[in-house]
Amino acid sequence: MQHVHTSVLVAGGGVTGLTTAAYLASRGVPTVLVERRPAPSPHPRARGFNPRAVEVLRAVGLEAAVAEASRGFDGHTLRARVRSLTGEELLRHDLPGGADLGGLTPCRWALLSQDRLEPLIRARAEELGADVRFGTELTTFEQEDDGVRAQVVHRATGRVAEVRANYLVAADGPRSRVRERLSIPVHGRWGLHHQLSIVFDADLAAPLRGRRFAICQVQNDVVDGLLVHDDTLRQGTLYVRFDPSAEGGTDAFTRQRCAELVRAAIGDPDLPLSIRDTQPWELSAVTAARFRDGRVFLAGDAAHVMPPVSGFGASTGIQDAQNLAWKLAAVVSGEAGARLLDSYEQERLAVAALTVDQCRRRVTNGTGFAAPQRGEGMLDDLTLTFGLRYRSGAVLDEGVDPDVSAYGPADLTGRPGTRLPHVWLRHLGRRISTLDLPAAGPVLLAGPDGDGWRTAAARNELPLVAFDGDTDPDGGWERRFRAAPGEAILLRPDGYVAWRAPAPDDAALATAAGAVRGRADAVPTPVGQRR
Repeated sequence: MQHVHTSVLVAGGGVTGLTTAAYLASRGVPTVLVERRPAPSPHPRARGFNPRAVEVLRAVGLEAAVAEASRGFDGHTLRARVRSLTGEELLRHDLPGGADLGGLTPCRWALLSQDRLEPLIRARAEELGADVRFGTELTTFEQEDDGVRAQVVHRATGRVAEVRANYLVAADGPRSRVRERLSIPVHGRWGLHHQLSIVFDADLAAPLRGRRFAICQVQNDVVDGLLVHDDTLRQGTLYVRFDPSAEGGTDAFTRQRCAELVRAAIGDPDLPLSIRDTQPWELSAVTAARFRDGRVFLAGDAAHVMPPVSGFGASTGIQDAQNLAWKLAAVVSGEAGARLLDSYEQERLAVAALTVDQCRRRVTNGTGFAAPQRGEGMLDDLTLTFGLRYRSGAVLDEGVDPDVSAYGPADLTGRPGTRLPHVWLRHLGRRISTLDLPAAGPVLLAGPDGDGWRTAAARNELPLVAFDGDTDPDGGWERRFRAAPGEAILLRPDGYVAWRAPAPDDAALATAAGAVRGRADAVPTPVGQRR
């Protein structure tokens, strides 16, 4: 039996697990990822990753590769409801483009599909040093005082390996075996609808008539479903609802019937096409009751399952990965105490529950796919993407409204618990975004009259970035952050504000830095390195 020692074991090689591995590896954390499938799924699955998710991928050096892979989807921003592709348009709405979001983020939507994104993240994770093992299944695990002991099996050969790790990240999908093994319940509802994905090949250039859809809702006498297409205009996917208890279930969807449904959605009964594959799945809205059990953490679909609206499902998983990975990296390296890890569940469970609820509302009131959001209790997409607020032991937010869980774009000014607003800076001879500043650890940002913070920053081993006229030529400090010249902001490695203060205060900064570092709790040495 092979014996493997690592700091973090990741179960699941989808977009969340791969992002976790890439983020950990980028910070030098020994990481092993196992995925039971021998290769990524050929189904497109998630289509479109919002700019906040792309910001996370930017932090591991993937933004350029993602932009290149997305290039063919430039202009695929139309959301519409139609009788058919060749028929009447009932409603249309464009996703905000890069120009529209330039004041909020340096990143754009990535409109490629999940089957194209995952290989990019896997390649980057391996390049950074992660040990990625597809075709390998996590079969058992046990928690111990100083780590996790697991067995993994290479499915093709039956070879068994024992893996000892400090921590286990379960990113193993909606029906997570790790979550079930830990008896963690979920809240919400499975099977709001049962869906069938029909992947097909056809020449869609003529029916599209120059339009490029992010998603198209089709409603006519034959089919009621969602239609998407790729950038070649020769492959598409039709999503239709079915009743698994009805006679025949998915077996009733023969290739002939699937072809008829696709032709009805396109509006051309004679269109030549071929059915490539079909896949049933559940449209669900559930959140795990806990995201942590000792040294095991849930992330992505293992932690929350939401209707596939506006790319929130996969994008939320990518943000889980960043939030957890920077904390694991800080603890494993000894830069932070283990208490910091408590903040993962405190922050991400609340955000996930809110996002799941928002996606459920969009689906149940019929506005989720083709229309701008409306209705009581619904947040707009930009607020849900950029404005959600964290509350945890890693955020000191005294004086911030305790009842506000999300802020609209105009109100994003760097409050504690929120993502720092994007501002272009001159820093170390380069033009960068404020979101690029905390790549390696927490950073203290100080206004143009912030010299009094330098001694406190040095004492707490915090790099300091001064927003003077050269660094901040556009005046973002006062305009975007609504900050006084002598104010300071403590920025976490994930780009979220941990704390801010109006004037130099050594004791307060020490407390804030301690919160971001788990208050100097004891840190375990990676398994296999103990003496």
